[in-house]
Amino acid sequence: MSGSIQQVRLILCVVLFMTVEGFAKLENWDQYNSSLLIEVTRPNGVFTCTGVAVSSQIIVTAAHCLEGDIKGVRVFTQEKYDPKQTSLAIKSFKIHPDYKPKASRYKDDIAKIMMAEKIPAFVHLLPIFEGNMVSGQLYRFGFGERDHKNVRTVVTPKFRKMNLAEKVLEVDDKFSRSGDSGGPIFMKDGQNISLLAIHSTFSHGPEGEFSMNPRLASYLSWIYDN
Repeated sequence: MSGSIQQVRLILCVVLFMTVEGFAKLENWDQYNSSLLIEVTRPNGVFTCTGVAVSSQIIVTAAHCLEGDIKGVRVFTQEKYDPKQTSLAIKSFKIHPDYKPKASRYKDDIAKIMMAEKIPAFVHLLPIFEGNMVSGQLYRFGFGERDHKNVRTVVTPKFRKMNLAEKVLEVDDKFSRSGDSGGPIFMKDGQNISLLAIHSTFSHGPEGEFSMNPRLASYLSWIYDN
C-alpha cells in the first residue's frame, strides 16, 4: 500500500472519529443505544454485524448477516465489543422471505431476531418513521471494525432520496466498514428522533457510490408478525 493511500485513509479515520466525539458532546449518546452488536458464529469463524431493537423482544438487522450456515448468534448491549461480556439470549431469527442474495444484496435485505427475554429497560426504543419526506439530520450507527476494535460508532450520511419503489433509503455514505451492516439510520428533526432504515450495501453505478438501506416502514407488518 502506498504512503499516499495510507495518508488518505488516516485522514478519513480522523474525520470519522472527530464526528463521533463531536456528536457525543452535542447529543444524548444513550438515546441511541438501541443500536446493538450482533455476533454471528459460522463454520469458518466469528463475525460481527449491527442491529437495532424495535420492540422489547425484536431486533432488526440485515439479512446477509444471518444467511448461510449459522452455528450461533449472540446480541450485546455494550458500547464496545468483548466476547467475554454478557450477551442477551435469543429465541430464533428469520430472514425476509423475499430476500434473494444472488439477485440483489440490498433488496429485502432484512432479518429479525426474536429474543428469549425482554431487552433491558435501559435500551431506548425509538419509533419507526412511517413518512416519505426526510428532514433533519441523519445518523447511522454501527459496530464496524475500526482500529482493530468494534465500538459503537456514528457517522452522518447525506440524504439522497427515498426510493419507495425499491423500499430503500438512499444516502451518500462512504464510511461503512465490515460489521456496520444492519446498523440503524436515525433521523433527528428538532427534538424528535425516529428510525428510518438499516444499513445494507453500496451501489456502484453511473450515479456514483451510495448506500441502499431497507426502509423499515415498508416492512412493518412482517417485522411485528409473530
